[in-house]
Amino acid sequence: MKSRIVPSSARSGFALILVMLTVIALTALVASFAISMNTEIRLARNTDYDEKLEWMGRSGIEEARCLLANKSPEQRNIDALNQYWAGGPNIGSNDLSFMIPLKDEPMGEGSRTLVITDMERKWDINIVAGGTGGPPQKDVLQKAIQVIGITDSGLASTIEDSLVDWCRPNGTAASFSGANSEYYNHLNPPYYCKCGQIDDLSELLLIKGITTEIYWGSNSTNHPVSAYQQHGGGSFSQPISRNGMTGNKDEPVYPVGMEQLFSPLGGKLNINTASALTLQLIPGMEESTAARIIQQRSGPDGIDGTDDDAPFQNIGEINGGLPGGPAPGNLPGGPPAGVAAQGMAAYIDVRSYVFKVKVETQINGYKRNFYGIVSRPGQGGNGQQLKCVKFYWE
Repeated sequence: MKSRIVPSSARSGFALILVMLTVIALTALVASFAISMNTEIRLARNTDYDEKLEWMGRSGIEEARCLLANKSPEQRNIDALNQYWAGGPNIGSNDLSFMIPLKDEPMGEGSRTLVITDMERKWDINIVAGGTGGPPQKDVLQKAIQVIGITDSGLASTIEDSLVDWCRPNGTAASFSGANSEYYNHLNPPYYCKCGQIDDLSELLLIKGITTEIYWGSNSTNHPVSAYQQHGGGSFSQPISRNGMTGNKDEPVYPVGMEQLFSPLGGKLNINTASALTLQLIPGMEESTAARIIQQRSGPDGIDGTDDDAPFQNIGEINGGLPGGPAPGNLPGGPPAGVAAQGMAAYIDVRSYVFKVKVETQINGYKRNFYGIVSRPGQGGNGQQLKCVKFYWE
């Protein structure tokens, strides 16, 4: 029997391969331990950052309250886009504004940015739907349906009545086109008619006749998923449309969404911060007149939020006519003089009373956004006593 002698060079080669495999395995093991340790360190650091970021967010809300409450005397009776709180250059005579930078304010290891938005630049959906105890403003709601582009009279009637029913305290249907809990209990999943005020605007997606295309607008794609919008399919028995939103595939295009027109909080529409779209919902207001109101308040450069802005000091200035119009009292394209003098005060104001404060915080690249709803007393109250009525984060 012959035995085969393996050359020493071959044995050395096998040993080298074995050593290399061992080194690779050990390297992978060490790398795995390093990644795991780095993850643990990062998690521990982020836990520490969470508390710091939260206090940065809370203090940001307090700074916003201070800024809004201590406006200079010449700005105290109006709220406008050229004022400092809104990101405009008009600081006024109050030196306190210089002490509160809105963008990239250094805070210890990180920084903070404040974004303050008044809620009255849109219509309060609860006032329009009659959820605050007053009668529904159906003239505003009907104009909103026209601006959105809903031309089907049956759908328009369904949305109008169902919205009023949703906010109606006693829970009874307003008309044949409306809906109460009996209708919603047969959907999948079933739910009850709220019969109360809307707290989150996306509740509109629960209301009979309102699809995501009507809510956001057909052309809106880069928007967050709302609280009442399901993932991966139709929501609340609505079919899927071509673009993945709820609604029928042959649904018409809606150039404007309800989200652009309404807010769940606020008061009368502020003509100094409202968009041309929301101004069009004022009863009797034409599109061209809304555009001229924007032109009037934005000054010679035609841009809101700049030095030459001329915000309205009172709603009587609306009745006084605009450049190119006739004598005061009858604004072309606007409500008749009597309606303008007596009726417009029920819809518009030059002040805002509810503000949404966004606090963008970051520490070493770790970011979190905090939000606060800040409210000041209405007419007759002390406008300098603002309160934070809600605080949350994303």
